[in-house]
Amino acid sequence: MSTTDDYRTGKIVEGIRKAEMVLDSRSALAAGDPAFERIREKIVAFRPVWITAEQAAELIRQAEIVAVGERVCRALHPESPVTQTVFLDELAEAMAEAGKAGIVTAAAAMQVVNRQSRQRFIASMVSGRYLELCAVWPPDCVFCKAERAGVRCFGEHRDSRI
Repeated sequence: MSTTDDYRTGKIVEGIRKAEMVLDSRSALAAGDPAFERIREKIVAFRPVWITAEQAAELIRQAEIVAVGERVCRALHPESPVTQTVFLDELAEAMAEAGKAGIVTAAAAMQVVNRQSRQRFIASMVSGRYLELCAVWPPDCVFCKAERAGVRCFGEHRDSRI
């Protein structure tokens, strides 16, 4: 499971880079393949779920600290459209301290969500809680790439915390 420190230090970007190298080199991975199993294990730990703008708003309202910054994976895909991610609580604080996001009010975070409402959002678990709300760009999203390669990460699970 990734931690707030993985995000703060940029270690998360290196993990995404490694996963994408494998995913981009194969059109489909087979269960039992060691690369498939490693990627599946790491990606599923995020328990990514597609959420609506309304669900994002609820998570923002529940947060004590909110920050907005560039999508983490955009570091690997600078040519992709600029969309922003909302970070919550301890992840928001860590990203702001690292200069990778700015602390904002809940209302300002909601403006980001509303401005990007045509985008689909993914909530990702970090340090055991849903702390990252990403307005995803599917062609570059590691979760979307994993799904296209046969790694089911948007499974049947529906977490009660969403």
